[in-house]
Amino acid sequence: MSEVYKRSFSDGIAIGFGYLPVAMAFGITAKPLIDLLSTTLMSVLNYAGAGQFLTLQMLEDSGYIAIIIAIFILNSRMFIMSFKINYDLKQLNFIKRLLISIFVTDETFAVTSRYPEERKTFTDYFITLFVSYLFWVVFTVVGYLTGEIMSEKLVISSGIALYALFIALLMPAVRDFKNFVVASIGMGMHFLLKEIGVAAGVSIVLAMVGAALIGLILEVKDKNKGTVT
Repeated sequence: MSEVYKRSFSDGIAIGFGYLPVAMAFGITAKPLIDLLSTTLMSVLNYAGAGQFLTLQMLEDSGYIAIIIAIFILNSRMFIMSFKINYDLKQLNFIKRLLISIFVTDETFAVTSRYPEERKTFTDYFITLFVSYLFWVVFTVVGYLTGEIMSEKLVISSGIALYALFIALLMPAVRDFKNFVVASIGMGMHFLLKEIGVAAGVSIVLAMVGAALIGLILEVKDKNKGTVT
């Protein structure tokens, strides 16, 4: 096996092992709510850990439109990551770049964004991304099928996977005080909206949009200050 394949498989497997417990937790969590085919298709077609958990959370009391909007907003960061990868691989044709973009996640972006120039190839990127994708899909199915034979404590503990995943996404950003303020406002809005009786799906969407608008306003103000000085 050539060095290119070895290093790409190694990266993909490393990411995949990070996915393993969360993918299994998703399969376990999904079993009481949807069938095996729907669970598998969600991992195959959606492939968005936090987004998939959020979908399960919203299925019970939210409409499809609210779910679509919430997942779109949550995953909108993928546009930025895909733009960066598209630029890094600008020497590739459109079809190859499109194929790679399907498998972009926070983790695969974090790994591939550090690739040196000689690793900015279709083979390097595709193997890394596709191997980690297979881990996510396969262990979603494993979690769904083996949830019943696992200990009750293990199944219950899998319920924190959603919160752990959101915290993992949130923490790098809130090191900046401005981002911390925006995140706090979003959480506060969601809490208040739920307290006054707004449906869970609608309150999530409103809190996301409200926090995003406040973040945009703060960003514009910072840029204007920089321009003036």
